[in-house]
Amino acid sequence: MKIVVLLTFCLIVVSSTAQDLEGKWMMTKEGDTYIIPENLVLEISSDTLKFFSFDTLKSTIPIKIEKDKIISEKQVSFIEVINENRFKIKSQGTVNNIDGLISTEYVRLIPTKTNLSSEEIQKLSFQFNWRDDMFTVIFNKELGDPQLLKNIGLSELIKMNLEKINLTYFISIYESGTRKTVFPIKEVSKDRMILYGTPDEPYEIVGEKVE
Repeated sequence: MKIVVLLTFCLIVVSSTAQDLEGKWMMTKEGDTYIIPENLVLEISSDTLKFFSFDTLKSTIPIKIEKDKIISEKQVSFIEVINENRFKIKSQGTVNNIDGLISTEYVRLIPTKTNLSSEEIQKLSFQFNWRDDMFTVIFNKELGDPQLLKNIGLSELIKMNLEKINLTYFISIYESGTRKTVFPIKEVSKDRMILYGTPDEPYEIVGEKVE
């Protein structure tokens, strides 16, 4: 398993304007990557950079934006812009207890397109195909063998919840009561759901409704 500890970065060199960076960004990750803080979300504004573990604020640093730079005090990180809603940064961090320059990728959090209420979404189920691996999203239901749960002393194995940051809905996957993985929802209707924030192209997964 790849374990990544991200340190507060202090200078970002980018090829876009400061306005392009403002907003909230979620770090993408492979399934075997453990991030500290977990489910990292950045909020960038003109004078502040905030670090969240999903929706829990972990730290804040003051910054100054000059043209294509965000300047703080201690470190230097560089950005590779992929598109207007996605970029990579190289910053100081730790991988498997080894300090060095690591590359991480971020996707912009955008409002979920839907005409459904939270209650209506949670009554629906969707089936997805990701890298030829089929999985079904079923909200608010323990997924696992009850006897196995009892034998290993857990209250639950896996549970999928619908959560929200500002105007963005997420599928949050909990293991034994702890949020482990999140997928932002680009669009959801009664017939299909589109997830984004995946680490590889096409950067989206389309799921069809199942009964």
